[in-house]
Amino acid sequence: MLRKIFLMLGLPVAIFLGGCSQYVDDIQYMPRPALAQLPPASPQQAPPITVQASVIGVRHADSKEGIPTCVEVRLQVENSGAQEAVFDPRTLVLTNGELLNFGPPLLRPPQPMTLAPMQSATLSAYFPFPPGRSYDNTDLESLQLRWLVQIDKRSVGQVVYFRRVHYYYYDPYWAYPPYGFYGPMVIVHHHR
Repeated sequence: MLRKIFLMLGLPVAIFLGGCSQYVDDIQYMPRPALAQLPPASPQQAPPITVQASVIGVRHADSKEGIPTCVEVRLQVENSGAQEAVFDPRTLVLTNGELLNFGPPLLRPPQPMTLAPMQSATLSAYFPFPPGRSYDNTDLESLQLRWLVQIDKRSVGQVVYFRRVHYYYYDPYWAYPPYGFYGPMVIVHHHR
């Protein structure tokens, strides 16, 4: 009997847990992607380095993947210049509006990327929350992501900014009375 109860309750729970998102549902950021470009040496040239960055979301911990509860960011780095460029993802720093730095990111891939002219690369960075912090007790309204790129043995800093997007849903079936309504409603029915 106990086994039947376990099976009857276990299956719906397993289905429910299997359908859960790996991200916190109500935390999203814009722009998506944010764009950072180094200014070209002359107006006729393309920017030598272009980086597109998106906050994918606030991610729940995943022990199988070795990822803590974190802010996941994805970047695409493109070298449009004439010289080789080096992007070292270990220079990535994520800061919130309180100027609180997140922990050093878990990087995939973790090594610096050397980009020849007209080459691009994509990476993911998982920024863990600082000790004692989580998405429940950390200001996540705005985020700043910064890093260094090395071009011709010269380091150049880049930065992008993100703002949290709040979605508000209107459900007409659960709406409140018309705006300005403060008392009992009187309905007058007219006969002819």
